Amino acid sequence: MACYEMCGSFAVFKPCERTRQQLDEAISLKLIPPNCGWERVNDTKGNDTNLWKRTPLLTATDIAAFAKQAAGLRGVKQLRWAAEHMTGQTASPFEVQTSILISLPRDEGGLGIDITNNARIPLSEAARSLYNKTCCYADILIESATDSMGVILECQGRLAHDSEAASLSDAERATALTSMGYDVIQITYDQIKDKKSFDHITELIHKKAGLPYTPKTKQERTAEDTLRQELFVDWVELFTVKPAG
Repeated sequence: MACYEMCGSFAVFKPCERTRQQLDEAISLKLIPPNCGWERVNDTKGNDTNLWKRTPLLTATDIAAFAKQAAGLRGVKQLRWAAEHMTGQTASPFEVQTSILISLPRDEGGLGIDITNNARIPLSEAARSLYNKTCCYADILIESATDSMGVILECQGRLAHDSEAASLSDAERATALTSMGYDVIQITYDQIKDKKSFDHITELIHKKAGLPYTPKTKQERTAEDTLRQELFVDWVELFTVKPAG
């Protein structure tokens, strides 16, 4: 989760009141520009959130190279494992959680499905007439064993998709991709957090992608429960160092 954030186009940060005031003052005095590489995401009512947009800090290759140099240090094996299991660049904690649930091996709590994050999809001329863009970026792309061009999972986060304009844009985008032969599945955070809902999504993904579906064993279910306990936490506290008990 930490590696995904460092390599993603987002950060989760909750400034304390004093820090917020100092940031606002620095911006008002033009000591730093309003958009200094970090842009705070607002909710549909215009209120500040703890989600920020920024350029990626690292790549998985950078992390793997560091892990190689730091061989023998505590935690390096886990760091190397994390870098090897990343599937691409993500834009939110929701995309990270979904990617991990789908891509990790079954014995580690995932579905064991190969995915690609932030996949660039050039639009055909017909698709451009439906969605006025030259290309789209799929949150999660799964290769299909059927005649489909692929299965696209779109993570419908509330912050980015709750407004009427955003919903209309999402619909136009999905229609354009569907016209090119992609199967688009729009999912919400509540759907992946609820195990029963996610089980139905799992079956749908396998069906659309033409992948054989085998229910998880008891051991695999236990691994998934453990993974979920680690995934669905308060992301703000992910990097918080707690005092020793």
